[in-house]
Amino acid sequence: MQIIIHTKDADALLEAINAKIRKEELKTWEIKLNNDKEVLYNHTPDQWSEKVLLKPKDHDNGLKVFTSYWTKNSEPDEATKGYIIGRFVEILMVHFKDHFSKLEVS
Repeated sequence: MQIIIHTKDADALLEAINAKIRKEELKTWEIKLNNDKEVLYNHTPDQWSEKVLLKPKDHDNGLKVFTSYWTKNSEPDEATKGYIIGRFVEILMVHFKDHFSKLEVS
C-alpha cells in the first residue's frame, strides 16, 4: 500500500512532517531509522507500534509514502497496513492540507 502526495515542494512537506513529529505535535507518531539511516514513521500506540512502518520517498508527483516492516517480523496483513495508511492520511488532511493538491491511496 502507498500514498502518492501531489505537491510542488516534497522537501518542504517532508521537513514539516518531521518537525511536527520531533516536536511531539503528532503525539502518536515517531521517527525511526533503518540500517541505511532512512526515515521511517512508526504509529506508536501499543496496538500498532512497529507492525507497519511508513517510508517516505521522492516521487515524480511529489512524495510517495509506502508501507514497510522490520525484517525480523512477519509481513503485516493488508488490514493492518490499511489502518496505518489511513491514520497517516488523517494527519496529512488535518495538519498538512496546504502542502499538497491531491492524495492517491493504493
